[in-house]
Amino acid sequence: MKHILLINGNPDPSPERLTGALAKAYREGAEEGGCTVRQINVGDTAFSWLQNAQDFAAEAKDKTITEAQGAFLAADHLVFIYPLWLGSAPALLKAYMERVACGDFLLDKSGRGFPRGRLKGRSARVIVTMGMPALLYRLMFGAYGVKAFNRSILGMAGIRPISTTLFGGAQIQHPRSARTIDAVREIGRRKA
Repeated sequence: MKHILLINGNPDPSPERLTGALAKAYREGAEEGGCTVRQINVGDTAFSWLQNAQDFAAEAKDKTITEAQGAFLAADHLVFIYPLWLGSAPALLKAYMERVACGDFLLDKSGRGFPRGRLKGRSARVIVTMGMPALLYRLMFGAYGVKAFNRSILGMAGIRPISTTLFGGAQIQHPRSARTIDAVREIGRRKA
């Protein structure tokens, strides 16, 4: 049985948002496929933002963050669903990941040379919604915000492979939304 950690990175996790509907669809599909799914809605999570290097170096003591760290360790597969805001992940999601990374949780710096990722052996799926066409985001903007999230956070932590799905023209009321939700449910069923 595959253990999946599903993170809805939208600061507004309400089901009226497309990301909320996609998280629900992924979860349903994965559970139909025999997986156990734990979901974290970053918008429902209270935590303090990092203010300095000392905060980042210290181990997390906040129960919300230590429980999240335990969920990361228990997962075989991580799924991040978030809207594209100003070309990248919302600031709240990045702040959350910075908090989870505290105290060398994501990186082992004990050896010589480059730090090694502590979450090696896990895979990830990143699902991003955006108002602009996804092809335009890839071609005109190089999808750099999503690439930075994937490489600088997930990849550095040792997570591989990382699959990315971009949905452009995203709105919950849009006629294509039902197809998008069905597509994400199928991704969940495939445990991808």
